[in-house]
Amino acid sequence: MKRWEVRTINTDAVEKNLISTDLSRLTAEVLSARGYNNPDDIKDFINGTELSDPYLLPDMDKAVETINQAIENGETICIYGDYDCDGVTSTAVLYDYFMNMGVETLCYIPERSEGYGLNMRAIDEIRQNGATLIVTVDNGITAVREADYIYDLGMKLVITDHHQPAEALPRAEALVDPYLENCKSEFRDFAGVGVALKLLCALEEDGADFIVEQYADICAIGTIADIVPLVSENRTIVNMGLSQLKYTEREGLISLIEQSGINRDNMNSSSVAYFLAPRINAAGRFGSAITALDMLVTEGNEAVENARKLSTLNDQRKQCEAEIISEIGTYISENPDIVHDRVVVISGKGWHHGVIGIVAARLLERYERPVVVLSVDDNGFAVGSARSIAGFNIFKCFDACKEILVKYGGHECAGGLTVKEEDIPKLKEMILAYAKEDFPMMPRFTLIADKLLRGADITEKNIADLERIEPYGAGNPEPLFALSGAAVIRVVSLKNGEHTKLEVSYDGVHLSCLMFRKKTSSIGIKAGDKVDLMGTLSINEYNGKKSFTLTVTDYRLHGIRQESYFAAYDAYECFRRGEDLPIEILKKGRPSREELVSIYKYAFSIVAPFTVMNISARLGINCFKLSVAVDAFCETGLCRTAENGYIELTKPKTRVDIESSRTLQRLDSLIKEKENG
Repeated sequence: MKRWEVRTINTDAVEKNLISTDLSRLTAEVLSARGYNNPDDIKDFINGTELSDPYLLPDMDKAVETINQAIENGETICIYGDYDCDGVTSTAVLYDYFMNMGVETLCYIPERSEGYGLNMRAIDEIRQNGATLIVTVDNGITAVREADYIYDLGMKLVITDHHQPAEALPRAEALVDPYLENCKSEFRDFAGVGVALKLLCALEEDGADFIVEQYADICAIGTIADIVPLVSENRTIVNMGLSQLKYTEREGLISLIEQSGINRDNMNSSSVAYFLAPRINAAGRFGSAITALDMLVTEGNEAVENARKLSTLNDQRKQCEAEIISEIGTYISENPDIVHDRVVVISGKGWHHGVIGIVAARLLERYERPVVVLSVDDNGFAVGSARSIAGFNIFKCFDACKEILVKYGGHECAGGLTVKEEDIPKLKEMILAYAKEDFPMMPRFTLIADKLLRGADITEKNIADLERIEPYGAGNPEPLFALSGAAVIRVVSLKNGEHTKLEVSYDGVHLSCLMFRKKTSSIGIKAGDKVDLMGTLSINEYNGKKSFTLTVTDYRLHGIRQESYFAAYDAYECFRRGEDLPIEILKKGRPSREELVSIYKYAFSIVAPFTVMNISARLGINCFKLSVAVDAFCETGLCRTAENGYIELTKPKTRVDIESSRTLQRLDSLIKEKENG
C-alpha cells in the first residue's frame, strides 16, 4: 500500500491571488500547494520566461569562436551524440543546422553495445573520416581520457553537456555545461537538447528567434523525454515546441505522430512522453539510434519509412519487456520471500540491456520498494539497472558495494552497474546489509495530492482552468487530487473486465472514476462501499453532455488508518525476514483458530481474488495477523498468490491442518522462545 500525503495550501495567499489574477480558485490552490504564492511568480510560471542569453552558459563564447573558425577553414565537424531520446534530438538539431549552413558535417551516435559517451574506437573512426573538430551533445563532461586521445590525434573538442562534472575536467576548447561552477545562468536544469539549442542561438547571433522557431518541436521532445523539471526555460521550450508539433512539417514526425494515434489538435506533454519519446528511444534499445536521427532530419519516403521502423522497434521493446516481466513473475511466485526484502535484487540470463531499466521501473511500482535488475551475459558479467524511491539513494547504496563492482553510476532514484556473475550473491548480500543498517524502516512509496477535494471544487470552470498549469512533466506533474469517502453507486466492467469504471457520489457531485489496468474481478470494490481515491480530473463530453471524470491513480476502502497499517505490515516483513521482534508484536500477529476460519470463510464468500489490504479493512484485522493467515493458507494449499499481489483461493484435494503450516509453527516457536527467556 502506498503512503498518501496531501500538500498544504496557503489560504491567505490564495485569497490575495484570486484578486490579483484571473485564476480559478482550484488552480490558485494547486499553485499554492506547489509553492507559488506570489502573483509575480505565478505570472512567470503561467506565461513562461524568455530564454536567457546563451552566453550566460560557461565557455559559450569559446565554443562559438572554435566552431566558427572551423567553418571558415572549411573543416569537417563531427557531432557526437547519445543513443537515448535526448541525445538523438540534440544530435538532430546541430546536425540539421550545420548541414543547412553548408558545413562539412558528420555525426556519430554510439550503439548501446559501445556504452555511453566518447570511446576510443569511435574517435579513431571519426578521425579516419576526416573530422578535425568534435562537438559533443548530451555527453563528454567526464571523458577525461578520451579528450586527451582526441588531442593526441590532432583534433579539437567542444563539449556541450548537462550532466554533473567530476573533479577532473576534460581537455577541450570549450566546456559548455550549466552545472560547472562558472555558470552565470540562473536556470541550470536543461536537458542536453536545451544546451544544444542554446549553442545554436549563440551561433546564429541575431537570429535566435528563428532558431527557436525552427527547432523547438524537436527540442520539446528531447526535453520531455529526459525528465528534467518542466519549469522556467524548459517550460518555455516545451510550450513553444508543443505548439509547433501540432503543425510540424517534418515528414518523419508527421508519420510518427500518425502511427502513435495522437490527435495533433490535442498534442500535449503526455502525448510526447507516452507515444513519441518511447518510439525514438526504441531505436537505441533494439536497433540503431541512427534510424531515429534519420527520421528527424531526412525528408520524403525515407523519413516516413524510418518512422515506421521506430514503431516496429517499439513493439519489439514492449514484447521483450513483457516476456522479462513474465519470467520474473514466475520466479517470484516460486520464491515469494524476495519481495519482502528491503531491496528487490533479481537476475536472469540474457535479458535485453535496453529494457531492464524499464522493467526495474515496473517492478518498483508493483512492489513499492527499490529494485535492481541484473542481466547476465555469456562472458560472465551482469549489467544491472536500478530504480529507487525518494529517501533511498541507490547511488550511495552502490557506492557502499563498490569493492566488488566493475563500474557503477547514477543518482538517488536511478542507477546502473556492472558486476561479475560470480559476485551477484555477494552483491545482493551487501545491498541488503546496507539497507538494513542505514534504513531499519525503509522509505515508503508515496503519492502526494495537491488538494483534498470537496464537491464545490468539481466544476467545469475549475477543471478547465487547470490546463493553464500545463505542460506537465518532471517538476510540474499533472495535479493529483484526493477524495475521502466517495460512495460507490455502480461498478462497471470495461473491455471484457480488463479495466473498471466506478460511478460514485461525492459530496453532492456525481463522478465517473476510470481505473485503467484494474480488472473488475480483482478490485475488491462493490456498490455500496465507501472508497478513498487519488487521481486526476478531466471533463468528458458525449452526445453534447459534459461529465466529470477522475482517472484513478490509487484507491483504497474508506477508513483505513494508514500509519497503523504500515506499522503492522512492517512488523510482518521483519518476521518474514527473520528479524527480531518483541513478544508483544509477535503475539499480535498470531491469528487464533477462530480468526483463521473467519478469514477463510470471508475470502471464500467473495470468490474473486483479494488483497490483504482489502480484507484487513473489511474485517478489522491487523495486516500482520492477516498476512500470517494468508501465508498459512498458501502453505497448506488453500490459496495462492497471483499476479500483482492478488490472492486466489484454491480447492485442496484433501483435508488440511492449517496449524501445521510452516509460518504458524515458526511464529509459535518464536513466541515460546521469548516466553522462556
